[in-house]
Amino acid sequence: MSVDKNNAMKLWQDVFGNVLWASDCFGTYIYKDDYGDYDKQRIRSNGTGKSFNYGWDVDHIRPKSNFQNENDADFWNNYEPMHRENNVAKSDAYPHFEIKNLKYKIVTCDVCAAKGYKGYGILSETSGKRIDWKGTQNRCYKA
Repeated sequence: MSVDKNNAMKLWQDVFGNVLWASDCFGTYIYKDDYGDYDKQRIRSNGTGKSFNYGWDVDHIRPKSNFQNENDADFWNNYEPMHRENNVAKSDAYPHFEIKNLKYKIVTCDVCAAKGYKGYGILSETSGKRIDWKGTQNRCYKA
């Protein structure tokens, strides 16, 4: 986790708005206030009644290790709010990776490219559809 909490909260607001509960791009529930907290257990009111950890990170879609200068990876269109377990499973894989036995690919963001910005997205290799916030919301930020 290299994104500070202030920027993580701004990303949450931009991607999910004012809600406290959301699903990351892989469908795993995350809780706004649990950014960086991998120990706290919560019971989701409309869930199973069981206690789980809903801690999340800001993932670098294209991993920092894949940039010549790792600082070049820190930009809004390369960030994705992601449950901690999914972020660990994705790790530094590039361009292909698996989460919960499903295959994904990191792609150049066509939404950003159309506006002349740089950015990256996540494509489900099963459905052929983008699952990251830029792809599903059809928007990006000036890089």
